[in-house]
Amino acid sequence: MLRRFAAHLEKIFGFSDGVGRLRDERVGAQIPTRSVWRSIFWMFVLRLRSFNALEQELRRPSRWDKLLGGRKPSADTIGYTLCRFCVEPLRALVRDHHRIAWRTKAVHGRAGQSLRVVAVDGHELWWSTARCCPKCSFRDITVKKDGQKHVVRQYYHRVVVAQWVGVTPPGILDVEMVNPGEGETVAARRLLDRVLREYPRLVDVITADAIYLEASFLKRVREAGKHFVVVMKQEARELYQDAEQLRAVVEPRILPDGRTTSRLWDLPQLTTFSTLGQPVRVVWAEERTVQTRIVGGHPQEVVEEKTWVWVTDLADHVASARHIQRWGHDRWDLENRGFNELVNLWRMDHCFVHDPTAIEVLLLTLALAFLTTYLFYERNLKPAVRKSLTRLALVRRLAEDILDVALQPSG
Repeated sequence: MLRRFAAHLEKIFGFSDGVGRLRDERVGAQIPTRSVWRSIFWMFVLRLRSFNALEQELRRPSRWDKLLGGRKPSADTIGYTLCRFCVEPLRALVRDHHRIAWRTKAVHGRAGQSLRVVAVDGHELWWSTARCCPKCSFRDITVKKDGQKHVVRQYYHRVVVAQWVGVTPPGILDVEMVNPGEGETVAARRLLDRVLREYPRLVDVITADAIYLEASFLKRVREAGKHFVVVMKQEARELYQDAEQLRAVVEPRILPDGRTTSRLWDLPQLTTFSTLGQPVRVVWAEERTVQTRIVGGHPQEVVEEKTWVWVTDLADHVASARHIQRWGHDRWDLENRGFNELVNLWRMDHCFVHDPTAIEVLLLTLALAFLTTYLFYERNLKPAVRKSLTRLALVRRLAEDILDVALQPSG
């Protein structure tokens, strides 16, 4: 299976050529950049827990020589190199893989959906009260110890992530670090500029949480010729109040979908978002879901009711209210098929190296490992194989194959 995966990387993506363009700023380095980077790529593919666990594997004779294409680095060498890594060539490698995946139609969207949707959201990686770096954000919290209250300073890192949603695989396009003292939306604007520049033809709609419902962010989306679908939660906003008043005199559409019934109000041409400088459309959804839960050992039906409000610039002839509702909920792909899986199964939140450059390199490498293994599983393995082999089980198969893999040197 490992031989097959490596061949897939070379045939579809020209993996070795792309890796050969990576570089770092070490002087007189004895271990090539490609060998160091390959080691962390395979660390993520095989879901190893730390650099020390990786080093123990690398020390086992004749197992990793062909995979790394050079001398095997130690844990200290990996950390030292990542702190001096050149990030932009790695970003270009991630971009090229995404472009190839779309060009070869390896990425599959929802039936009948032609627009490509990208979610933008922030995520906190970890926190510490002991260690910090110049790019750490911090906050003071009150903790109780020995019956006394103490103020403790926490240092932490946040990133903003852009990810495809509503498609398989839900690949991560790019990440941007949130600098100390700045808001999440400031970093998101930098990320947005880069994503729209690097993927000009592969992004049609940006979906985001309510924190991004600000004119400066949305204007950048519109200036690039793209569209937005953003949650609105602030009941004090003039736009929210106008939509609520208009909703009272407009008949909703009733749309059943399995155990969920939605009442949708489509409210176009609202002008009270004055700072944006253009009318917007509001889609208001009241969703009623019937769920079965076990209470006291007996199944009982429980009704959950939720209200969602989305703001968009898409006209109704381009995207129906139903599409807006789906894309608004697709943002949770970033939580469910993105952060949750990457944190719990890929150790996204593990502090391998406390350095901002190293953090970016690790996150981008993780994004590439996530994309390529997902594509291999979904597009290279036959349905009969996938029926009895989960993606987590695939990891174990790949690890087992290192024992006897006989790959040709890949540079």
